[in-house]
Amino acid sequence: MNFFKNCVQFGPGGELSDCTWERCGWMDKNSTLGFINMAQCVVSQFSEQCCPLKTGNVHCVNGANTQGENIADLGGQQAAYKAYRKYIDVDRNGVEEDRLPGLEQYTPNQIFWMTYGYSWCMLQQEDNLVHQLLTNPHSPGMCRVNQVFQDIPEFAKDFGCKMGAPLYPADNQRCHVWTDAPL
Repeated sequence: MNFFKNCVQFGPGGELSDCTWERCGWMDKNSTLGFINMAQCVVSQFSEQCCPLKTGNVHCVNGANTQGENIADLGGQQAAYKAYRKYIDVDRNGVEEDRLPGLEQYTPNQIFWMTYGYSWCMLQQEDNLVHQLLTNPHSPGMCRVNQVFQDIPEFAKDFGCKMGAPLYPADNQRCHVWTDAPL
């Protein structure tokens, strides 16, 4: 069985791949417009994520090229956090998990966010970074982490950031990627 051939896949415009609106469209005009606006917000934000190099040159993310992965990162982290909090609230009756030995200074919520950040931590050579910025549909790890955290206010709340801090911008400066319900 060819999984990729038989599964539903979504394109960067929110559409079902290999479909036309007449054949299998699923969003009405208002939803489509909302998706386009949200996607443009993500494109704009990530296009402003720039990496200064030791040479003095600065290269920025191609937000249009990385849009699909960036939206997936934002939506995925929101969904994962929501699922984690539901696990605590429902399955553990609101009882938080124990703090990790050696990391007692961090709450379980903070560890949740740190785990995502750690997954993208890497030492990247400058030539590899430039190549990634120019050709890869994935934003560099630092950009993936920082921009995702900026757009999810629960991150800032869990770390006690003050509104206006770099990782806690005002609501109108964040992109709102759709999930099924507020966090």
